[in-house]
Amino acid sequence: MLTCYIKKTTGYECPGCGFQRSFLKLINGDFYESLTLYPSLIPFISLCLFTLIHLKFMFKNGAKIILALFICTTLFTVVNFISKII
Repeated sequence: MLTCYIKKTTGYECPGCGFQRSFLKLINGDFYESLTLYPSLIPFISLCLFTLIHLKFMFKNGAKIILALFICTTLFTVVNFISKII
């Protein structure tokens, strides 16, 4: 796995720390462990998949759904980062 440059130099985890480990746990089928490592992974994957599907089929309210998924992913990332800092 790749090492985090920010964590390596500062000693503090960045907002993306845990993404790789969470993704590997998700691939192996350990959903609970994946969510505990990086809660933003599932909304992020949903955002990416829905965006790709929306680009193909152009859903009527697709942009609103993409915006909602983006906000959800961002909130999860910020809350997870703040909880790591505290």
